[in-house]
Amino acid sequence: MDNDTRICYTYLHDIAVHYKKFVRKRREKMIDTFLACMKEKGWVIELYETKRDYLPEEIVNRYKNIPAPWREFIGTVKEMMCPDETEWFLCVDDFDWRVHTAWQWNEWELISLKSADGDDEWKNRIIDFWNTHLPIFLSVKDGYAYYAISMKDGSIVRGAEPEFEECELVAVSFTDFLEKLMTGN
Repeated sequence: MDNDTRICYTYLHDIAVHYKKFVRKRREKMIDTFLACMKEKGWVIELYETKRDYLPEEIVNRYKNIPAPWREFIGTVKEMMCPDETEWFLCVDDFDWRVHTAWQWNEWELISLKSADGDDEWKNRIIDFWNTHLPIFLSVKDGYAYYAISMKDGSIVRGAEPEFEECELVAVSFTDFLEKLMTGN
């Protein structure tokens, strides 16, 4: 490699490093703005003292292509729920089977599997669906509902009982989802 090529690669590397830092700072600002907005709306929010980059192995192994903005969010937010505690974001402890919570992170999948008892084809369709949809938000406000990240494209979908696996697109990304929650859309 000649000197000009080496200089060009070094320059491009530096640009990439600075761009990644810029994107990370922008994401952090977006999350901070979202949290401030939701606190104003009365949401109960507990943050980690220091950011964490941990997800249980079960989640990391099951779900590929987890978007960086969501990982950043759950590395920051320890707990987040609406004032009457009927809607909440799933956070790291919710995904850890060693931590007891009232609702399991995959509660709606478990309900569906119980409904499909004795029907292996139906069970397989349920498992296939949930293998590509990571629940990030649960609601018991007006029946059971959820928001999940599609591992296919990072979009956010919403589903509800009785057919949890019949879902609709609500946002093209996690960041878009947060923006919609802030504006009430």
